[in-house]
Amino acid sequence: MKVTVFKAIDDPTIDDIEKVIKDKLGDKYTYKSSRKASSMAGKLLKGSPEDSITVIKNAYHRYVVLLRADKDPTSASGMYTTIHFSSATLAGWLGFLHREVGFIGRIIIRAIYGNDDPIYNEVKTIVTDNFKIEEETFDTGIGSLFKKG
Repeated sequence: MKVTVFKAIDDPTIDDIEKVIKDKLGDKYTYKSSRKASSMAGKLLKGSPEDSITVIKNAYHRYVVLLRADKDPTSASGMYTTIHFSSATLAGWLGFLHREVGFIGRIIIRAIYGNDDPIYNEVKTIVTDNFKIEEETFDTGIGSLFKKG
């Protein structure tokens, strides 16, 4: 399995990313921001370890852009910013229905909302085109242990 990591060279904030997405897409979609909790109580109650923005088309088609600070021993600051993209979130009620109804229910949900949507590529392209980003692809899994580098 291959995993692609998007390393942000300029270290943008979630506010920078949110502004660019909203400027490019306007009122076409709705947006929901989530900020990382800074206090211990906030981390326990809020549970959001990273800053993110969710671009919402409907209950099924949602795309999350997540900003994460990772350790980098080669840099002066010791950290670098990565941008992660995910389409794995559903509206709360639809997520419950998706899990509980089974295979037939999933087929019905996909028939109603459609399987693929241009929102995913649209948001990803906006972010990767407007920020300096290095794209690195890594082999993961057991097979990567036996490959020579």
